[in-house]
Amino acid sequence: MKLGDKVRLVGLPEGLEDYPHFPTKATFQRCLGREFTVTALTDEGTLELPIGSVTGNPGEKIYVKPEFLQLVSK
Repeated sequence: MKLGDKVRLVGLPEGLEDYPHFPTKATFQRCLGREFTVTALTDEGTLELPIGSVTGNPGEKIYVKPEFLQLVSK
């Protein structure tokens, strides 16, 4: 997967938790099954996905390993 690819979140990483001001697990669950465009690749091998369309917070992003994503289109 590379920059600009459209991907679908098809799985959730183990160990996600919700915190009072940072609902990580709930946010990932809301994104499950939805499509996003890869906007960056990290040195650790994760892909940056903008999720503002789901959360309503422009600029909000999640970082996901490729094994939890399905390529939709290049």
